[in-house]
Amino acid sequence: MEDIPKVKTLHKSLKVLECFSEKRPELGITEISEMLGLYKSNVFNILTTFEGSGYVEKNNENNKYRLGSKILELAYVISSNIDIRKIILPYMQDISDNSNEIVYLGIPYNNEVLYLDAVLPRSTVLTKSIMGEKAPLYCTAIGKAMMAYYSENRIMEIMSQGLKKITNNTITDKDKLIEELKRILSRGYSIDNMENEFGIKCVGKPIFDREGQIVAALSISGPSLRFTNHNIEYFASLLDKNVKLIMERL
Repeated sequence: MEDIPKVKTLHKSLKVLECFSEKRPELGITEISEMLGLYKSNVFNILTTFEGSGYVEKNNENNKYRLGSKILELAYVISSNIDIRKIILPYMQDISDNSNEIVYLGIPYNNEVLYLDAVLPRSTVLTKSIMGEKAPLYCTAIGKAMMAYYSENRIMEIMSQGLKKITNNTITDKDKLIEELKRILSRGYSIDNMENEFGIKCVGKPIFDREGQIVAALSISGPSLRFTNHNIEYFASLLDKNVKLIMERL
């Protein structure tokens, strides 16, 4: 016999989240209402509450909802021992120790980078977790490293959302961004030239799975004065060596 839920409102709310699946990633209020036998007003209140907390997001093009980044944060906590982070983290530490800079791991999430982890040289203590933080694709080393390998239609879709100027160095001209992505493809790595944060430069490299799909990217980040042309080439070689090793294990 099924246990009677002690907090019925919470039980209903969780059932709403459970309606979303791989086959049904986006759902409208009416669809959820019919699936659960709830009033539309109840479903609306639950969804707007979840939206305000980041557990669902609204697609304004079709007025449907999808799971938000907060769900991903919880999922990464649960799967931390079995996902690609377990494979990648030792290589991130090697890169960090040899570059003496911070190394970030991020994945694509809609039109943004979702950061999963950061590693510092062993002599340094990380005081703030970056897990779950997001940043634009077009002005970060991780984002541009992945974006460069996207299809033309996907790139146009991202740019159509707007290229907001975050620093004086942010590339906001579409033609210039396309040229930048071509340079990344040519040399095999990306550079964030203080485009997302003044005084900070980064070098990035994408990670592909066995099917050739982008699953993540790594970046080396630090004060711009330390990112000389010589050091950028060295950092890129460190990333290249370790990313190749990572992809052999994926």
